[in-house]
Amino acid sequence: MKQGFTKMGAFRRVIVGALVLAFAASASMFAFTYTSASTSITATSGGNDFASVAANNTVSGYNVFGSYRGAIGSGNLFDLTPAALYTGDLEVSVYLTNLDQLSQTYGTFLMKLQLVDNTSTPADIEGITKPLTLNNGVVTFLCDSLNGGQTYYIETTGGIYRAFPWAFISGNIYGPTLYADVIQAG
Repeated sequence: MKQGFTKMGAFRRVIVGALVLAFAASASMFAFTYTSASTSITATSGGNDFASVAANNTVSGYNVFGSYRGAIGSGNLFDLTPAALYTGDLEVSVYLTNLDQLSQTYGTFLMKLQLVDNTSTPADIEGITKPLTLNNGVVTFLCDSLNGGQTYYIETTGGIYRAFPWAFISGNIYGPTLYADVIQAG
């Protein structure tokens, strides 16, 4: 019986040795067949932000009387200039930032906004005039074909307002405060 264990033990050693040898041989095949390479991509500075936006308000001021319906004039609000080398899409948003104050003075407030080029041709995808109101305090333009280095204009074609009867009494007559931002789209 002891001799069976010896033969069995020798057999186990041979099997374990064969497995270790097979594992070592296959591991070395993977190690010797593995290759690699690396590369780098050259990136240079574009020189500035992908676009700039600047205030350019040419809209005339107006007087607010109690229980009065009035008009808001037309004119430019902001200039938008994509960087000369930028070829991507842009999303331009214009916000009414003092809605809380405006709602104390006005029952109705509407400004019609559009994004145009220097020939007054709409420059956004939709090509329509959009309303900026007390209920819709943000207008967004999507642009996919603006020319880098060319200035575009966010303008109002006019608007209307209706003041509350007490607007002149409170002494807190507020004009709209606008904010524009530009982000990459797509």
